Amino acid sequence: MRVNTDRRLMSNSPNILVFLPNWVGDAVMATPMLRALRAGMEGAKIVYVARPAIGAVLQGCDWCDEVIPDESKRLRYFPRTIRRLRAVRAETAILLPNSFRGALLARLSGASRRVGYARDGRGWLLTDRLAPPRGPDGRFLPAPMIDYYAELLQPLGLKLGSRTMELPLLPADAQQADALLHEAGYDSQKPLVMLNPGSAFGSSKLWPADRYARAADALADSRGAQILVNAAPNPAERALAAAVAEHMRRKPLLNFARRDNTLGLLKALLRRCDLLITNDTGARHVAAAMGAAVVTIFGSTDPAWTRIDYPAERIVRVDVSCGPCQKKICPLPAEEGRLRCLTGVSVQSVVAAAEELLADRAGGTN
Repeated sequence: MRVNTDRRLMSNSPNILVFLPNWVGDAVMATPMLRALRAGMEGAKIVYVARPAIGAVLQGCDWCDEVIPDESKRLRYFPRTIRRLRAVRAETAILLPNSFRGALLARLSGASRRVGYARDGRGWLLTDRLAPPRGPDGRFLPAPMIDYYAELLQPLGLKLGSRTMELPLLPADAQQADALLHEAGYDSQKPLVMLNPGSAFGSSKLWPADRYARAADALADSRGAQILVNAAPNPAERALAAAVAEHMRRKPLLNFARRDNTLGLLKALLRRCDLLITNDTGARHVAAAMGAAVVTIFGSTDPAWTRIDYPAERIVRVDVSCGPCQKKICPLPAEEGRLRCLTGVSVQSVVAAAEELLADRAGGTN
């Protein structure tokens, strides 16, 4: 991540540690809060603590002055992480993740003020304890993560300026995307549609590969859409991308089943895409931050947790008696309708949502 090396820090200004979320989508939903923190703490030195993937998705932003890689999940690197945190000499630590480990790191960093949600048995490690929203039965209530993170600004006397998510784009990533599209024969007069059939969460988010293929073929037939099949650089997602391409009647313009991919390249391609069709994954939030229209297919997860109020998004889901269960793997056997939250989502419903968004973009209404 590029850090803000131009800002001159006052010697008596506060140092702030910000522990970033562990999931890409959550990190994107945190960007309104991170932007507001930078604007409200103009003279402070802000240091992010982040996993490598989170640093990659935020690479290029100027809302922080330093990034410390969070290596603490590996016991052998835990002491090194603590030493790096202590070297910051932070007065304040802000915890976006809800983990006990994050609160322990903040306590061991030496920060005298530690702001976070009091949950998962970690309240005693915090000085500014926020109460997560709960229902009468004591269970956590769904809360949009953009607003959930924004509440962490309140103890500092700050407020969210805008709920709009945004991500920076490095020139090198933009150039690589342009070169790939040019090499593949991209026609700027035709819609560019990305499919994102994978998810790190689990199988309960995975709309079937053959349905992705049928939706892509339908859009290619009706609108001449050029199809990109996205995949993270791991065997499971590459296999899904390959399965989608195998079911398609038309060859995709680009397929990342056998091509290296990065989060920077994903951002750059989504900046050029008219539309993303995706499961409920981080790519959804990246697309919204980069300005692409989005059709999001929900299975086991509740959209209320990740509501982004993005005008160019259409959510496609079906109500089932057992959901939303928030489980990674469907617990039902096949004879009781296993994964019916996903199999109930028709190709026609996804294509209809995609057609509506593409028509809006063609008409210049987005």
